[in-house]
Amino acid sequence: MSAPVATFKTNSQSCSVQDVTLKCDKLWTMGQQEAINRLSVPEKSVFSKSTKMVLVSDFGARAARIAAAYAEFYLERGEDGKPDLKGRFYWMGLAAFASKQVKCGLDFIPAEPYLTIGVPPIGQPPLRIGKKGLGKGNFWLFQDIFVWHWFYKKHPQQFDECAPVRNAKSCDAQVQMNIDQLPWADEALPVLKNLALTPDVKKGFERIKESESTSDPATKRNLQLKSLLAIADHEQRRILQPLIYNEFFFQATLKAQAAFEWAPFVPVRVAAFSTACDVDDKELRVQMDKGNLYSESDRMEFIGKIAAQYHKLMGFKKDYMEEQIETIATWNNAV
Repeated sequence: MSAPVATFKTNSQSCSVQDVTLKCDKLWTMGQQEAINRLSVPEKSVFSKSTKMVLVSDFGARAARIAAAYAEFYLERGEDGKPDLKGRFYWMGLAAFASKQVKCGLDFIPAEPYLTIGVPPIGQPPLRIGKKGLGKGNFWLFQDIFVWHWFYKKHPQQFDECAPVRNAKSCDAQVQMNIDQLPWADEALPVLKNLALTPDVKKGFERIKESESTSDPATKRNLQLKSLLAIADHEQRRILQPLIYNEFFFQATLKAQAAFEWAPFVPVRVAAFSTACDVDDKELRVQMDKGNLYSESDRMEFIGKIAAQYHKLMGFKKDYMEEQIETIATWNNAV
């Protein structure tokens, strides 16, 4: 990107170097802009030679990039990655598969103008509602959870101090404008309390920290699962439930989908541990066969089964699982 993320005044003496520890608000600013950058591409102006960054417009491509970002975190990629600690961001591995599944749902629904042209009028409203709900939830979950992980990975010594003061409405002015212009920002930020710390996030990262210092394999696996479940509680109960699952029309759409799940070309409520949208191998898939996705209790039961199967596969089929995550990590430039 040609322009800096933000400009911070750190030293008043020109032509000199001074080490300065950035305060929490500056670090959160940088993390939030990084989350935006991961979903953006350069666009040249028609009337000048300047280039600006714009969000990838296709919801499915966004979901692919989000899945890739999660996969990279699990794999400890990047300059701040610690390969010897691979697996500490355990939720991220599962989230890579989950965002892949969201991509499948989004890709199933035609984009405009093909939706208007190819789908009978009666079928268009629920598809639009479904696409918007999936796209909004996936996008804002990423804006929240990616930055928590980004901060912990880059600034672990400052995480405990800075976590309580995270606020998506108190970033540096240049980045604040970018945040406020994000899709659904006016709606999402108040509902999500400006991406503030929750007890589940605190608990999840405490378990991550504990897992980093233990050498006992069984203890480490237990801590990995505990961190995953805590962050899943945050993801599902604090982010997705109030943001999308409480919406009446989205609930109606999910109810209709479940009612016709048996019909051809209707996507099933499934989590597949593969780069494919679904697989025949029962060991690599978990399907929701009762209840409603919009019901927090029903969905958490489903999430619990998915987490248990993920944990099981990470135990005896780890090479296969990480191969799939490696492939998902290559989707970081999807458009």
